[in-house]
Order: sequence, then C-alpha cells, then structure tokens
Amino acid sequence: MTNPETAPAPAPKPKSAPNPVRRWTLTILILCVVIFVYSLFSDRLAPYTPQAVVQAYVVGVAPEVGGRIVEVAVKDNDVVKAGQPLFRIDRDSYEIAVRQAEARLAGVGQSVGASTAAVASAGAKLAEAHAPRDNVNEQAWRVLELVKKGTYAKARADQANAQIKAAAAGVQQAEAEVEKARQSLGPQGADNPQIREAMAALEQARLNLVRTDVLAPADGIVTNLQLTVGQYAGPGQPLMSFIDIGDYWVNADFRENSLELVAPGARAEIVFDALPGRVFPASVESIGWGVARSGQTGPSAAMPTIRNQSGWVRDPQRFTVRLQVATEKAPPNIRYNSQANVIIYADDNPITGAIGWLWIRLVSVLTYVI
Repeated sequence: MTNPETAPAPAPKPKSAPNPVRRWTLTILILCVVIFVYSLFSDRLAPYTPQAVVQAYVVGVAPEVGGRIVEVAVKDNDVVKAGQPLFRIDRDSYEIAVRQAEARLAGVGQSVGASTAAVASAGAKLAEAHAPRDNVNEQAWRVLELVKKGTYAKARADQANAQIKAAAAGVQQAEAEVEKARQSLGPQGADNPQIREAMAALEQARLNLVRTDVLAPADGIVTNLQLTVGQYAGPGQPLMSFIDIGDYWVNADFRENSLELVAPGARAEIVFDALPGRVFPASVESIGWGVARSGQTGPSAAMPTIRNQSGWVRDPQRFTVRLQVATEKAPPNIRYNSQANVIIYADDNPITGAIGWLWIRLVSVLTYVI
C-alpha cells in the first residue's frame, strides 16, 4: 500500500486566460460613462455646436429714379469699393427737368421783381394821398374855427367835414393798395414763398439727375445681378444684391440647456469649413431671445427659424448666439452663409477649457476630410 504521506501532490490547475471581449466591453462602458459625465459639464461650461453660419448685411440695390439703363459697370460677383459706379440711368430727361426748374426760378424772380415795383408804386400813391389829406384837414380846421366865430355859415362846416372824410378815405384806400401789394409779394429775398418753392423744385431736379448714377454703398460684393443695357429700371426696383463685407458675424445655434452660463463677452473659438486647420478667436456679442415655430404667422414669424430633427426623443430647442470674430476683415474665402463650428468657453474651468481647446482643434483637422 502506498503511504499517503509520500503520495505525490496533485498538479495545480492551469489559470484560465483573460477574456479580451470582457475587457474591451468594460473599457468601452467606462469610457462611455466618462464621456457622458463630461458632456453634462461641457454642455454648460464649454458648449459646442456645428450649426453655425457666416452672416453679413445683404441689401437689394435699387435706383431712386426710373429710366432706361445705358451702362452697367459691374459683373456678377464683382468685388467693389464704396462709391464705385454700379450702373447708370439715361440722364436726358433729368437734364431737361433741371433746365426747366432753372427757368422757373428765373421767372419767379422776375415776377417777384414786378411785385416789388408794385409795392413801391402803391407806397408812392400812399405818400401822395397823405399830402392832400393834411392840406384838407388844415383848411377844414380853419373853416370850422370861423364857423364857431359866426363868420361862416353852418353849411360850410358840413362841407368841411365832408372834405375831411373824403381825404381820409383816399388815404385808407392807398394804404389798402400798399398792403395788397405787400401780401402779393410776400417776404423779401430768399424767404419769399414763390422763390423758396422754385428753389426746392430746382434742388429736387438736380438731386434726381445725380441719382441716375447708382454707386456702391460700401465695400462689398455684387451678386444676383439682373440687369442689362436697354432695360427699364423702375424706382425702388431691386436690380442686384449687395453683400457688405465690411461688417460680418457668425450666428451659431445652441441648445437652450447649454446657454445657462453663456453671457455676452464670453470667449469663443470658430472653425470655418472653408478654412480647415485654422481656429479663429471670437467673442459672444449677443444671445437670441426668441425663435419662430414652424407654421407660425404674424410679427414673430420674422424671427430666426430653427429646424430640429424629429424622433422618439424630443430635440431641445435651439437659440441663436451672435458671435464677433476677432479679425478686422473677413478671412479669405469666407462667403455669406458659410458653415462653421463654434465652441464657447462659458467658464474658466481648466479641465473643460483644456478639453474644449483640444476638441475644436481636432475638429479643425477633421474639416479637411469632412
């Protein structure tokens, strides 16, 4: 029999190899939890959105006077300077209007001159009427004194009073003629209503003549050109669109639950799709206080309309944040409605700030291929 004390010990069981699937699953779960926890903080401390576009002032260029187009000085998508001619309207009818207004002003001046002469003539007649009245009054006073003394009969007193009244009536008539002439003349010089009216008509005619040359209102780009030589242009009819490149900004749509800590002046960074690999500093200028809902009518329908995706989970409402890029001029190749990615550093938290800084630069590199 074998001695149990001397029997060989059983061989140890080999250790089972670690399951790689379990390890990777655990790693992915931990990573998802970390990302989820980070997203809760980053959405408020460093919110990010890929829904951003470049905006600028866009106006329709329309002439203020109507007429036939005789010259088009630009082409579609031309870059122009402030004051550069865009197109010209036929000037002939407006030059004739200026000459007519000048002739009208000269005629009014002659008319006013004649009215002035009429005032002078009426004044002379008034002066002539005063002398007889004074003479009649003096003679009548003497007659009345003699009547009182009994030298003349009372009938002479009645005759003297009649002469006084007749002389006074003559003076009153002359004064009325002077006032009538003055009313017809009006104020003297440039204050005369007729002259002021004629001068205003001349200024309007000259202004219309100047408006036949339509100039660029600022430095910008001409687009949507819709005119040619020979075409008739009506007043207020837009013939092209003008994009002002001197003032531009970025509108970024953020979820409303990401805007809790965002305030005007907050630091931000922007990556334009047209300029991959480059990050531009920016700042928050303002935060929108309203958006329009789909199908909404009335004044609020003119507000920004944000289109959200629909699904099982309601997508949070988005509001527009206006950002100002820290560059004096628009970067090259940046066009109206160019897309961009934006991150805002709403707080000075070093961790979320550092991760956001790395993320936006990763996005700038990915824009080369996305």
